[in-house]
Amino acid sequence: MKIYIFILILFVFACSNPKESPKVEVSVPAPQKAVASSNVQTLFRSIMGNGEGLLRGVKFGDSIEEVKKVETSDLFEEEDSHVGYSFDTENLETVDILYQRNSQNRVTGIELDIYMNTDETNDGLKQELIQLFNVRYGKPVSENPLLVWKIKPNGQVSMKVIKNKLDRGLEVKFSQQPPAM
Repeated sequence: MKIYIFILILFVFACSNPKESPKVEVSVPAPQKAVASSNVQTLFRSIMGNGEGLLRGVKFGDSIEEVKKVETSDLFEEEDSHVGYSFDTENLETVDILYQRNSQNRVTGIELDIYMNTDETNDGLKQELIQLFNVRYGKPVSENPLLVWKIKPNGQVSMKVIKNKLDRGLEVKFSQQPPAM
């Protein structure tokens, strides 16, 4: 009987004397919008390059040989009408760049096909590009269904949002009108 009383006393004593629980530090991750914004900024810089020319240091009239010297992405195709480059981001988003060329092997246009993972990053990148184009070229001259800015003296840049069941992204085209005769 003494053993039962002893065990009961130990049990009561253990329950009445709570031990300190170990302290656990929990790190709270940064809000997703901040991370998404950072990813958009990184993607924007990767796409635009050094900020010179129309895109990645390239402008209308540059020779394709000059493009090959400055372009750092992977060459994925070379046709009579264009040269195509591509790169993937850390988030597995894909950017395809087609440099259109004429018979003199000079850049006459640039097409960007940007494939995004989420609507949020797609919208963020769209806003970054709109801000840049508004600063460079002024307000868009057309907004429905494409956003279009005039590039003086004889060019334009257009942007179209792609969103369907399978794909989301942006299609950006820099094009040059032929000189008037």
